Amino acid sequence: MKTFASIFVLAVIGFGIWWWGGRTLPAQVDQDSEVVELCFAKSELSPDSGFLDKYILRMTLMDGQTTGVLKILPAEKDALIGGFAGSVENNVADLLWSVEGEVMAATEELQIMLGDNEATIAKYELTLPAISCEDLTEREAVETYLWENIATLSPIAPVLGGNWYVVSADIDLENNSGTATYEDGHIQETRRFSYVLSAAGRVESLTIE
Repeated sequence: MKTFASIFVLAVIGFGIWWWGGRTLPAQVDQDSEVVELCFAKSELSPDSGFLDKYILRMTLMDGQTTGVLKILPAEKDALIGGFAGSVENNVADLLWSVEGEVMAATEELQIMLGDNEATIAKYELTLPAISCEDLTEREAVETYLWENIATLSPIAPVLGGNWYVVSADIDLENNSGTATYEDGHIQETRRFSYVLSAAGRVESLTIE
């Protein structure tokens, strides 16, 4: 298990690097400009579970108004996901967020402060670094495909009646490849994979070595 633990830590470190390596620095928001798309994201190791907590924010701004999606995806707690709409003034967005969790649905007021390279969600005390929206879209597509299909993608079967689930994924966008760490509650695997995207940005195929 020490070998598995070491591999898992390395995978987590690598996974965190791409969130920072792919970030961009959005300019100050011009209230009267054309449509502006901004993306922000962060992942961090949960101190309780050792798995990754993820946070994703997408915003579209035009003429002082904004719409978008916020995803709060803790590893060991209920996910909160929903769309929002509101106004932006002096780089402060006042929003109504239609949030849904596993056991609840509600509308919450949110305030997001937009900086030169980050967004801060006051209510949740979250500051997310800016990243490329194109890169974020591709990473989310690959991750979703992995998470949903790991049972058939893995070249080996789980043991003792377990089921595979993905712990983390480190994705190399330039080479359409990466490393996935997954386990079944008994054993853990860390394996390389490669993938093919369609012209529309969907994952056509993914192969785990």
